Amino acid sequence: MKTSIFLFIVMVSFELNSAYCQRDEHKPYGMNSGIIEYKFSGMQEGMGTLHFDDYGLKASMYMDVIEGDKHKRGYTLTLKEDQYMYDLGPSGEGFKMKNPFFSNLKEGGDAETFLMKFYGNMGFEKAGKIIFLDRECDLWKGNEGEAFIWKGILLKFDLNMYGNAIHQEATSILINVQIDPSLLKIPEDIEFMEMPGFVF
Repeated sequence: MKTSIFLFIVMVSFELNSAYCQRDEHKPYGMNSGIIEYKFSGMQEGMGTLHFDDYGLKASMYMDVIEGDKHKRGYTLTLKEDQYMYDLGPSGEGFKMKNPFFSNLKEGGDAETFLMKFYGNMGFEKAGKIIFLDRECDLWKGNEGEAFIWKGILLKFDLNMYGNAIHQEATSILINVQIDPSLLKIPEDIEFMEMPGFVF
């Protein structure tokens, strides 16, 4: 199965949400559970939803977008150290890889070093604070774009990648809510192909 820009962006969108720790460095998010709704514009038009539980140790990012003349729907599911990426097309195939966030921890890193590596590869640097949706966010900024991060949650992201504009913006935030367990399970009808983890 060929990789696509769509699945790449699903993965990137999710990883942008995964790089935060509080006192327990193995808890990616700053709250127990949540549902974040997004809208996408630019090279992709559509919506996305992030469901997470157990402080982000279990999470699913769903995207339903139009890219060019194609309608694409796909997921990135994270269950602690493993990630599963798949779309809802007829192939019934997906990718499985190690969560780069946990790989960084095993190598002795922490949330801050992960952020620096991840954003650094996009030419971003931490540039202070910014208020968005009445929340104080960390601002990461570079020549090609910017990202607003609130307690580990990506609220806004802009990037020009190879001449293609990507815009992701949170429209609704619910925290510490009940999450349907079925949303955080590996689908039985998908065959996953192992992939090497990303190195930042």
